[in-house]
Amino acid sequence: MRKSVRLISVLVCVLMMFVCVTGVFAGAKQQQEQQSGGGKLRVAVILKTLSSTYWQTVLSGAEQAAKELGVELIPLGPPTEDDAIAQTNMVEDVITQKVDAIVFSPCQPEGAVTVLNKARDANVPVVVIDTPMPASYTSAVTYIGSNNYQIGVLGAKEMLKSLKAGTKVLVLEGAPGNVAMTERADGAEKTFKDAGVNVVSRQPAYSDRERAYSITQNVLQTTELDGVFAANDEQALGAYRAIVQAGKKAVVVGVDGNPDAKESVDKGELFATVAQSADQMGYLGVKYAVQYAKGDKNIEKMIDAPTPVYTKK
Repeated sequence: MRKSVRLISVLVCVLMMFVCVTGVFAGAKQQQEQQSGGGKLRVAVILKTLSSTYWQTVLSGAEQAAKELGVELIPLGPPTEDDAIAQTNMVEDVITQKVDAIVFSPCQPEGAVTVLNKARDANVPVVVIDTPMPASYTSAVTYIGSNNYQIGVLGAKEMLKSLKAGTKVLVLEGAPGNVAMTERADGAEKTFKDAGVNVVSRQPAYSDRERAYSITQNVLQTTELDGVFAANDEQALGAYRAIVQAGKKAVVVGVDGNPDAKESVDKGELFATVAQSADQMGYLGVKYAVQYAKGDKNIEKMIDAPTPVYTKK
């Protein structure tokens, strides 16, 4: 009888130990899944902003890739493209959250080096899209984007089909320090000058339609304009509105190939837009970030995105 009681006691103890150990492993597994989004890879996509058509198109491509690959997407972006501090804070936050990878387009490339080095030190891979980082930053998985200087050249050459030497143009770039926009404006300005076209003013419009509208209005008060090259479509549409309201005519070209810009081109308003593959940049950014996070590091260090010129058909 005593042997039976002892045996039962031993079995009860063993059973309790098993339950406790199982509970510990289950709790650890649950905590791990909560941290990693239910076992899915988590990819943070941190863009210059989420408030413009262009960046929404980039995000739609990223979302498509995330859906196909079965990963959790964390989309982030500051209120405006010039809010580099807010963007830096977003990168620091996702590093703390221990995401598996970051897809990133810098508001201010030089200023983003330090925070991206923190991602490197935390073993979080970074794919850079749309706007390149400076040469001092060498840890990116890859850069996916267009040759922005060449985009400016293409836009200006399209305008030269309707302009001649001695005509006057306005060049609108983005926020100071936005390398992609500056390179586009540089390419356009050099092409105009080589053709004998006068660049009467070059100003930052911060990628904003209303700012471009105001700048163009002000320039028109003292100068007759024959054309406007804008480093993105938002600025082009703002400049075009100012020209129409002033009762003037001028050739206006933008960059990005946004749906509303293409519609304006089709209506015979904007002269052209140099279209970027915005959705493809987002899609490929997530694709290669996931590929690298899963251990496949055979990725080209630079991947070109095509830039066809969209004109009225």
